Amino acid sequence: MTDFMLVYLVLIVGACLQSVIGFGLGLLGAPLIYLLMPELVPGPMILNALLLTTLLAVKHQYDIDLKQTGFSILGGTAGVLVAGSVLLFIDAHQYQMLLGFCILAAVILSMVGVRPRISVISNLIAAMVSGFMGTTTSAGGAPMGLLYQSEDKNKIKANLSVFFVYINMFGIAVLWFTGAAGHKDLELFLRCIPAILTGWLLSYFVNRRLNELFIRKLILAVAAFAGMALILAH
Repeated sequence: MTDFMLVYLVLIVGACLQSVIGFGLGLLGAPLIYLLMPELVPGPMILNALLLTTLLAVKHQYDIDLKQTGFSILGGTAGVLVAGSVLLFIDAHQYQMLLGFCILAAVILSMVGVRPRISVISNLIAAMVSGFMGTTTSAGGAPMGLLYQSEDKNKIKANLSVFFVYINMFGIAVLWFTGAAGHKDLELFLRCIPAILTGWLLSYFVNRRLNELFIRKLILAVAAFAGMALILAH
């Protein structure tokens, strides 16, 4: 019970922060929740992300760029298929190591100061990496976030939300087909829904009260610590 209360707290904070600054649920939530309740990653966390990104896509629907999103979906599809294949051949220990390294990679990408130009090629590559990381760890926002960092804030949220609605839907379908997800994941997701909705609703009240730069640094620091903990746990 105590562990699930902590999971609820992480989900509420992660959903709130992602609704406000564009990321947080996967990068902050996945490693911490895996340490608390491993059975929630990746399946239920992908479903949590699907619910939240759907809500955000509807909210920012008028800022969506369908052309850019189309290329992203193409690359993301390839990444999801590769991820589904990888998960068929690794055990729990190897998965924990993979999760840890992917989280650290996401942190590093989020801290990189370069600003890549948005093109068909860069879109496809970033989407492929995001699709892979999103399906294996439910924390795949960093590569696409790096690519779109110079865009309008609402456009970033809109395009990334639509991209991850598709990636999360396709990802959970691939995991279900390969046996990496099942009815138990659906049951756990249903228990998480109140926390996701609470975090999303909370974002409307804290949207203008957060120091975004400080929060970003805090999320990256916690995610880096959790990623290292996953790697060094064995």
